[in-house]
Amino acid sequence: MDNDIPITGLDDLTAHMDALIADPSTPLEAKLFDDIELQLTDSNTPPLLTTLLPRLVQILHTTPSDPTTPASLTTKLLRPLSFSQITSLAPPESLIQALELPFPAANILAMTILHKAAAAPAEVAQLAAMQEVVHSFVRTWLGSSEVSVGEKGGRIMGDLLDVDCEFEPPARPQRQQQQHPLDAGMPTWHDMVLRKEKGSGALWRRMFADQQIYTLILDLLAGRHEDTDVSSTSDAEERKKKARQLTLAQGRILRILPRLAALDLNKVARSEVAAPMPGYYMFATAATTNGHNTSRPNGRTTNYNSDILTNGVGVEEEEQETQMPLPAPPKHGQGLLHFAALRMVDRNDVLMHLSLIDFFEAFVGLMRVTPHSEDKVNIIKDLLREAVADDQLLRESLERLPDRTVDEERDELRGWVREVMPVGGDVDVVMR
Repeated sequence: MDNDIPITGLDDLTAHMDALIADPSTPLEAKLFDDIELQLTDSNTPPLLTTLLPRLVQILHTTPSDPTTPASLTTKLLRPLSFSQITSLAPPESLIQALELPFPAANILAMTILHKAAAAPAEVAQLAAMQEVVHSFVRTWLGSSEVSVGEKGGRIMGDLLDVDCEFEPPARPQRQQQQHPLDAGMPTWHDMVLRKEKGSGALWRRMFADQQIYTLILDLLAGRHEDTDVSSTSDAEERKKKARQLTLAQGRILRILPRLAALDLNKVARSEVAAPMPGYYMFATAATTNGHNTSRPNGRTTNYNSDILTNGVGVEEEEQETQMPLPAPPKHGQGLLHFAALRMVDRNDVLMHLSLIDFFEAFVGLMRVTPHSEDKVNIIKDLLREAVADDQLLRESLERLPDRTVDEERDELRGWVREVMPVGGDVDVVMR
């Protein structure tokens, strides 16, 4: 048995960890942690938990060194345990501290623990009850400058909300014809969903009905939070840092939103919490003593100054003639979907505009394979009607979307795009 084989170097590691706890400035010897991690198996890990885990938790919270190796060992130790088992050993405060540490390894460790809750709806409900943990998770996911932390946070949040979804998991569709996507190896909505049973919806309510957390999300995305508010400082480097973080946060929400909309469209399309005005609205409409007025096609008057940043990009005077008009302000009753798709992004930021187009393509494509309903079609039609009204590039990209998909899905996607794209008096759309 593996647990009968002595683990070489265990005494040296525990002595080193005790030294780190007694004096956090002690140089961290990464090799001692690596040597133990390489020897761990599922069978010899449980007896070590009471010896190593309390020490590791304390070191992660106190060491000024990069905690990558202690975090990696902790992840390996926790692998056989469920979310509820881990939270019985370590209090929620430990997760919050790990999420808030300025080290990506600690953030990812905490997120890995949270991901374990996706094993069962009851575990997700347990996580949802930890309001402060969810709050810290959201802020780290959207507010971290580390790409790896943001990517992992998005995957985990999507998985957790999938398992927590209140709808029954979709049934596998029957193969009705030879060229059905199933026969062509194309994934169906059944294949994309993780859950095996319906969830309680507790985490959805925490995310979208808890005003503190939902407002945190909106403020981070609107440039109204201290992490993303460009106007909160006059220091040029700090402004660039906050503008970059705003771009990262917006990109992260655009990547997860198609999946969330497919899981529960109503939850992301409707909300009683009023969305804030995005920060770039203020930049575009604020009068400046050395700026000048530019009339926009929609009748708004905009004042520009070349040192104003739109997500980190200066607006040059010679570019003003090509500026896209501001969208309408947020509307009461609309949810995160409408805010992110129609208001959040400054479309004069070229890269963010392209990210927005990528979002719409993913959103329209994914919504095709979810269960059909009149409400779904109406929500998508209303969204697209406003989105393409003054965005020729977006309209053309969606029109050409069927031409860029696989042969087996082209006709169905073309029909779906025809169904949801605005036509006639709404907007001049020529379907190919």
